[in-house]
Amino acid sequence: MRYYLLLSFLILPFFNLHSQVKKLVRHKVQLGISSGADNSQHSHYILSNLSLHLLSGYTGAIQGFQISGISNRTFHYTNGLQLSAFSNVTGNLHFRPEKSVDFEFQGVQIGAIVNKVEGDGKGLQIGTYNRVSKTFQGMQFGLFNAIERGALGLQIGGIFNYAPKRNSMAQLGLFNYSFDAGLMYEKGFFFMRDHFQLGLMNITNQNHGWQIGLINLSKDNQGIPVGLINTNTSHGEGNLAANEIMNTYLTISNGSKHLLNRLIVGYNYSWNKNINWTAGYGLELKYYKNNNYNSVSLSHDLLYLMQRNEKWTEGLPTSRISLNFSYDIFKKYFPPLLAGVSYNIGYFSNEEAQLDLPLIMKATENRTHWIGFDFGFKL
Repeated sequence: MRYYLLLSFLILPFFNLHSQVKKLVRHKVQLGISSGADNSQHSHYILSNLSLHLLSGYTGAIQGFQISGISNRTFHYTNGLQLSAFSNVTGNLHFRPEKSVDFEFQGVQIGAIVNKVEGDGKGLQIGTYNRVSKTFQGMQFGLFNAIERGALGLQIGGIFNYAPKRNSMAQLGLFNYSFDAGLMYEKGFFFMRDHFQLGLMNITNQNHGWQIGLINLSKDNQGIPVGLINTNTSHGEGNLAANEIMNTYLTISNGSKHLLNRLIVGYNYSWNKNINWTAGYGLELKYYKNNNYNSVSLSHDLLYLMQRNEKWTEGLPTSRISLNFSYDIFKKYFPPLLAGVSYNIGYFSNEEAQLDLPLIMKATENRTHWIGFDFGFKL
């Protein structure tokens, strides 16, 4: 029995200390060189409306302003402004595992180097590196921005924006990564439910809106990627066909379900004696009727032509606008048929490169307009 009494006397002080940790003591104003030396109690148990320090501010909670010359640190929560020359940090999930507030941070953090929220945040972060360990609603502006959980708002990064969980957020930066590329307008002006990424390279697992960049990568892209290289690992197509220029050409298309970029390469065995190879790039709008086999597509391609003497034709590339239809006549036994018509404008600087075509609409000294065709199979 006496051992239990002795043990209880040893444990009770720790319970009392823990209860003191939870309670905040209000000090409306904190002033000094650095917090810790200007208060009789521990600074991380203090709730302040105004905290001004020449070097570093260190307090439990802020409802107002925390301004320091070097850095600010708030253990529980901040409702207001944190301003320092180097770093601002709010929240400590290890120190306070229970969640007593909806947001550990609500307001504005401005620091030249680091702004960090351990928990949920709402507001604005401006600095070189901005990070939120849980959810965030608002805007991050810096060179590197990171939100570990769900996000709603805007990231503007000079170099990198990172949001690995489901979110509705616009990302503008050189490199953008998001689980859901995103910006959502709930009231419906601009887009009803659109996601938006703008940068040199955009990466997302799921996209239901816009990706605008030189390279756009996604696993499942139901939106609109606009760039030189758009990849979608869940959707890709190919065509093996012939046209009035080439009796064999291959088209590989990838992107979203309805907007794809196309790479084209072709070889001519006999039809046009002056042209041997062709290579090009294009964009394609596509509508599917059912099962991805019956479709209508409108594409615009830029084609470079190589002459028989292995010289590329000089001048501008040939512009080709095509309207193609595919239909699965043979069902599972043969690939769907592809057929269509095209309007072409070719620029040729010499007579050796001129095409021998039956449907020439107009021909000048170095430019030819003609009607073409496509016929083949959809792969």
